[in-house]
Amino acid sequence: MDIISEILETDKLADEKIVKAHEKQAQLEQQTDEEIERFKQEAKDRIEAYRKKTESRTKSESDGQIARITKDEQEKIAKIDELYANKHKKWEKVIFEKVLSSD
Repeated sequence: MDIISEILETDKLADEKIVKAHEKQAQLEQQTDEEIERFKQEAKDRIEAYRKKTESRTKSESDGQIARITKDEQEKIAKIDELYANKHKKWEKVIFEKVLSSD
C-alpha cells in the first residue's frame, strides 16, 4: 500500500502543480492584457499631445501669416488713399478736360 499511497500523493501533487500553473498562466495573461491596454493608452495620449502641439503651431503660424497679410494690405490701401488724396483733383481735371475735348 505504500506504493499506491505514494502514487496517489504524487498524483495529488501533480494536480496541485497543474492548478497553480493554470493560475499563474491566468495571472500572466491578465498582466499582459493590462500592459497592452496601458501601452495603447500611452500611445493615444502621445498622439493626442502631438496633435495638439501641431495644431497649436499651425494655428500660430497661420495667425502670423494672416496678421502680416492684413498689415501689408492696410499699408497698400493707405498708400492708395494717400495717392488719391494728393492727385484726385488733378485726375478729375484731366478726365474733365478729356471729356470736353472728345466731342
